[in-house]
Amino acid sequence: MIKIQTYQLKPFFAAGAVKVPLTTEWLRDAVNQLMRDKREKLEKDQADVSLFFNHITATGHPRIGYPLIIYHYIDGIFYITGINEGVLAIESLAKHYKSPFNVDGIVFQGFNKEKSKGEFKLETTVDIRSYRLIEWRPIHHDNLNAFMLMDMVAKVSELNIRIEKHIINELGKYLGVSFEQLNCSITDITRIYEPQIYKKRYLYQALDICFSANVTLPRMITLGNHQALGFGRIETK
Repeated sequence: MIKIQTYQLKPFFAAGAVKVPLTTEWLRDAVNQLMRDKREKLEKDQADVSLFFNHITATGHPRIGYPLIIYHYIDGIFYITGINEGVLAIESLAKHYKSPFNVDGIVFQGFNKEKSKGEFKLETTVDIRSYRLIEWRPIHHDNLNAFMLMDMVAKVSELNIRIEKHIINELGKYLGVSFEQLNCSITDITRIYEPQIYKKRYLYQALDICFSANVTLPRMITLGNHQALGFGRIETK
């Protein structure tokens, strides 16, 4: 069982009115700015502020494991998903920004909590369920050239292996869930994105896929590379 909660951050502006590029990287920086302004209050709430930027505060090194705060940008609206300790961190931040607030000249309406049960049981099941994976970056940049040289049959086979490993190694290992007799299968590749440069030097390929699996997965969690930035978002079909 995991705790999971998503908040919506809707800005006040007309389409095209904002000059800065609105991405999940921008959102992460904006939320960290909000966090720093209220840091003492969050720490009094015993919120782990390091989760907002996914680095260990004392050393500055990246946290090892699954990100407990995930940033999304979907159809012009920002979302922040908290998992386990990340739920408390976002709840603490949200309660200090109940009225509209400004970040880099963009005014937001506030943190709107989405309706959910707050808990979700990750487990394998008898029945097969269908999911979509949005902007999934399954291949590390070091292995991208070798992947691109594969024929389509080999690519699909490799992607099937990757998705199963992502569920077992990322969700299972770091969130303490056992996925015994997991069975995953890609059923469709609906979009192949142009490779994108990450951090001005690393090339990543993203895909939208449909897959079936004998496992329960909640919306808004992510798999693959750059999970904290919303890549590889799970949606139910």
